[in-house]
Amino acid sequence: VPVAMHLLGGIQFGLFAKRSFLKEIEEVAVADVTCGVGNVFHNKGAIAAFVKVRARNKEDDKRKRAKALRMVFVTAHMAAHVKNADARDSDFWRISSELEAQVPPGFLPRKPSESYGGSFLFDSVDRVFFCGDLNYRLDLPRELTEYSILHDNNGESALLDLLRHDQLVHTMAEGRAFQNFAEGKINFAPTFKYDKESKVYDTSHKQRIPAWTDRILFSPTGIRVLEYTSVPEAQHSDHRPVYGAFRMNMQGKELNAPTTKKRKQKSRKPRATSRRPRE
Repeated sequence: VPVAMHLLGGIQFGLFAKRSFLKEIEEVAVADVTCGVGNVFHNKGAIAAFVKVRARNKEDDKRKRAKALRMVFVTAHMAAHVKNADARDSDFWRISSELEAQVPPGFLPRKPSESYGGSFLFDSVDRVFFCGDLNYRLDLPRELTEYSILHDNNGESALLDLLRHDQLVHTMAEGRAFQNFAEGKINFAPTFKYDKESKVYDTSHKQRIPAWTDRILFSPTGIRVLEYTSVPEAQHSDHRPVYGAFRMNMQGKELNAPTTKKRKQKSRKPRATSRRPRE
């Protein structure tokens, strides 16, 4: 059953729930953020749903817990091209702050008066999923990337070697964006860019470098990955769709429990590179 549907330019968002689960949903609200040219054009941006559901607390649990879970589901299409990793990081922070300004009344706790080092929105809710064409690329030449994908006999080893050059992996590890997010293990080939109706990577004059542009990230607290993979048989697009299955703890947050201090946001300075791959 559709719970929330929204459209922003070419970005489409759909949130569905089993009919039997509808009675557990207490609140749903939708917001969007534009990140295209001048933060006006809708070719880049994000759509989010703020969802509050009834918590499934155990009767014999003596700890005081919240009666509801606050969740945020985000789909995004972020800045393109290999050289624009810093712009993608900036897109994340814009999406975070603009969505925070659009949350329903009472959905978030009161924000601390002191300077906050991370994303107050994503750090404050109970569950977060952030997915879409995040557009992070590989900082490798096309020839080396494609050779590793097609000619390495040990596929898992080849993927691990490529992931060492993945921009999103570095962004998360260095705290430039997506702080406190996690991702399932990638054991599928890069999902971009293919010739349509083909298993062949981009043969146009642009010769774009294969990359894992399509990702599903989540807040790791209370969430376990069951499956995370792509659908190589779906060849109608120049991307391969990615899907995941997750198991979620539906207990409410323990109230008055000690909290861990969040890492401060690192400055997003442009990174100097000695080699500029082709786009």
